[in-house]
Amino acid sequence: MPKSLPLRIILFSGIIGLALFGLRMAVIAQSSFSGLSAGKAVRNYQQQPRLLVAYGRQAILEDGNLQAAEQWYQRALVANPLYIPAWLALSELQNDAGDSAGAMAILDYVDGLTRNIARRRWEKAMLAYQLDRFDILTADLSWLLTQKEVSGRTKHKALKLAFRLWPEPDELVSKMGNTNIAILFRHAVRTNNLDTAGYLWPMLDQSAPEGKEVLPYINRLISAKEIATAARIWQKYFPSEGLLYNADFSTRPINSGFGWRISKIKGVLTETAAAKNKKIKTRPQNNDFALHLQFTGTTNINYAHTRQLVPLSAGHSYTLAGKIRTRGLSTEQTPYLEVTGLYCPMRPVTTAMVQADQDWTPFSLDFAVPEECEGIRLRIRRRPSTNIDNLIAGDLWLTDLALRKNAPDGSGLHNKNNSTILSATQNNSWQSIVSSKK
Repeated sequence: MPKSLPLRIILFSGIIGLALFGLRMAVIAQSSFSGLSAGKAVRNYQQQPRLLVAYGRQAILEDGNLQAAEQWYQRALVANPLYIPAWLALSELQNDAGDSAGAMAILDYVDGLTRNIARRRWEKAMLAYQLDRFDILTADLSWLLTQKEVSGRTKHKALKLAFRLWPEPDELVSKMGNTNIAILFRHAVRTNNLDTAGYLWPMLDQSAPEGKEVLPYINRLISAKEIATAARIWQKYFPSEGLLYNADFSTRPINSGFGWRISKIKGVLTETAAAKNKKIKTRPQNNDFALHLQFTGTTNINYAHTRQLVPLSAGHSYTLAGKIRTRGLSTEQTPYLEVTGLYCPMRPVTTAMVQADQDWTPFSLDFAVPEECEGIRLRIRRRPSTNIDNLIAGDLWLTDLALRKNAPDGSGLHNKNNSTILSATQNNSWQSIVSSKK
């Protein structure tokens, strides 16, 4: 026994004693206003089942007096024969005293009382676990997960216990039932248990969940470098004709998966047509859909906070094209676009830095994906300036992005028209890439 345990028990017992004494004094004080005698008020209060159970637990903590504790629990049940905590405490006491049959009988009785009742269900499940009654435990855990009125904290405890008891996914499903597939899947993703999540995913996929429910799983797969699997799921729930998602910024950034990820950072304000920023006053004169970055002139920023992860075929060349507009950019370090490898070695490929002031200007950037890569990071970058006047200000707009896969002979490089349309019949679709990795 740890040396500190007796001291903790003494302190805990003292706290309980002080609390009960305070409650008793409060009852006596209240009786002076209610017309009851102090003695009668105390007697009435001491008939409360909750207090009687607390007295019983105190008897065990103070000197291990099981007989006194049993008497308190029985008094609680006389006051309220349906008071579940008293029955649970009595069953636990019977088990500690060596009467396992009596403990089991009480547990079975409580199991009948709490059928389809959420209150005290978790406490009963814990008692069933202690008594090795896995039939009751399994039923309780499965039932708790299905109930909307059960708190999230209780469900989380139930999930943790279920995943610990049945680590194999097939056994977990057989115990918790098909009705709990979704909550089991979310917990597996939340705890980064990708083996179990992968087992559960086909079952969840059949129920056609919403895209927002799938995003955490996609992100976990990306972090685990399972790019091809993540790309197949992404394309099903977030389809796009081209290799880039939301290439014209016509919808809000998802900030997840293979969509645009735009982080808030001091010194830069961002907006799209679908997500206006009230702090930005300067608007473009054309192109209804565009990404707008406004540098506020307050920081010498190292910017890499607008990016998209893109799954691509290894060993192939691509061309990125689009249009950029700027106004009043300061410092000698202006933004540019950069392509790097996604979890793989790839020398960064960049455009030239933009000019301080330019109207809508088309650009293109050719790059090749190394054999060991399954995708790229596309980012807007700006390096810090070493000059004294290094606080960048001004505006940048980016739109009409397109990414195309070039022909093996290189004939697709440097397309003069900077075409921004990707035909679904060309071999540059999402489907051709993810299917090649199956």
